Amino acid sequence: MNLKQKYHLITNKRWNNKGTWQPLVISIVLIISLAIIHKAYWVSTTETNPEEVWENKKLIKNGNNWTLTFDEDVGDSITFKGILRTAPKFEVYKNDTFVPGKFSEGEGLIYSEDLYGKTMLNVSGMRILVNDDLSEKFFVSEIITIKATLASNISTFDNNGEIVSLEREGWVADTDDISLSSTKDNYFFSTELLILFGGLFLSLKRVEKLKEQTNLIWHLAKFELKQGIKSPRMIVLGVIFTLFIIGMGWLLGDLQNGDPESAFFVQNANGALQQLCFFVFFVVSLAAIGVSVDSFHKERQSNTLNILLAKPINRETIVIGKALGLSLVVGIPALVAQILGLMFMINAGETPATSGIIAFILCGQIMIFTLVCFQLCFAISARSGTDVVMYGLGMWLLFAVVWNLLIYAISFALGIDVTAEDFENDPKFQSIASHMGMLNPGYVYQFSVGLLTHRTLAIDLEGIPGWLILLALALWPITCLRTATKLFKKEVKG
Repeated sequence: MNLKQKYHLITNKRWNNKGTWQPLVISIVLIISLAIIHKAYWVSTTETNPEEVWENKKLIKNGNNWTLTFDEDVGDSITFKGILRTAPKFEVYKNDTFVPGKFSEGEGLIYSEDLYGKTMLNVSGMRILVNDDLSEKFFVSEIITIKATLASNISTFDNNGEIVSLEREGWVADTDDISLSSTKDNYFFSTELLILFGGLFLSLKRVEKLKEQTNLIWHLAKFELKQGIKSPRMIVLGVIFTLFIIGMGWLLGDLQNGDPESAFFVQNANGALQQLCFFVFFVVSLAAIGVSVDSFHKERQSNTLNILLAKPINRETIVIGKALGLSLVVGIPALVAQILGLMFMINAGETPATSGIIAFILCGQIMIFTLVCFQLCFAISARSGTDVVMYGLGMWLLFAVVWNLLIYAISFALGIDVTAEDFENDPKFQSIASHMGMLNPGYVYQFSVGLLTHRTLAIDLEGIPGWLILLALALWPITCLRTATKLFKKEVKG
């Protein structure tokens, strides 16, 4: 048997051993393939780099006669697909007004009376003037398609006392030329969700004695819940993180009424909700460590684990039951803290979108389950309670404290000046931060709430598409739970 045949044999054996979860694995592969097709569709049907078109504009200054043009190869009309980098009107209007007669090179236009009632959109770097007021019709980070036309005009402006004549080319569009990408994207998103749920359903059907195993899971979960919820450790942790979340909720609500020029100003209720997500993650991750620290170590010492293993119970059932029970131990007090924090935030500020509130609570519970499963991996593999605590604290320090420093370090290594003023608004830095954030369950929680706060899945959060955020939200707990199960099986087998 040659090396190739041996490799195929081992691969087939491993695949056959995953018989129960084969449909789910296949569905995930299909989803990734469909996402690639989705991306290829947009690449083939739209201009995918509007920023490049905008940066290639030429401003020629010849005395008092200036000319602003675009590359001749661009064409007179293009359908762009891009992300709204600023809210409508922000670049044309300043406090709902502007001073006519000034030239803005960044926007490629002269401020004039004709601009009133119009909107300047920044679509992935491309400035496009729309002949309408689009307030409350589109929002920051929404992915749109827009058919823009290249138009030219001649106008004048005062340049330090000299009258300059500007022959200008610029991109213009009408409201009917704009559409949310979700009009087409939702077909892809819906198909991907159906494939995921279909794969999950078929996998669950393959689980032997599913109803019996489900009852055992719930029995183990209730046992862990009764033991953990009334423990002094959890009572202390619950009181601490409840007070902390309430305090941060009130503060974030109050900051919405502060000075807009202040560094601590919170622009709106939806932004405050996303910031509250981080503080929930910050304290709840510690609680997950606290309740999971001796989940297996104590049972090893008391020999109850061997008694449990002697019964006809699936190994996955034991891990899932413990994970669910410990998640409820943290999740129930966290739910109370989330609701109280929201109430105080709303009382001090404004009310976030209803979809955002629902996402804040539900995604928070998913995040708690993920963290508990993550900590169970340490609890199973560690040989002592001290090791479990150290591993857990290391995880918390990495995800909740050190992660931003890692982002800064990697950004600096990639050539971004992290000491520059306002560097956090650099699109390259935001792209690095968001892509690294997919490897952090706390960031995924924030991204998910930010995504689901909006009315459509056609949202881009600093380079991360909506479908990928939802996929990460699902894969994080599945991966952590699967890893814990494999570690437990390996220990029992050993």
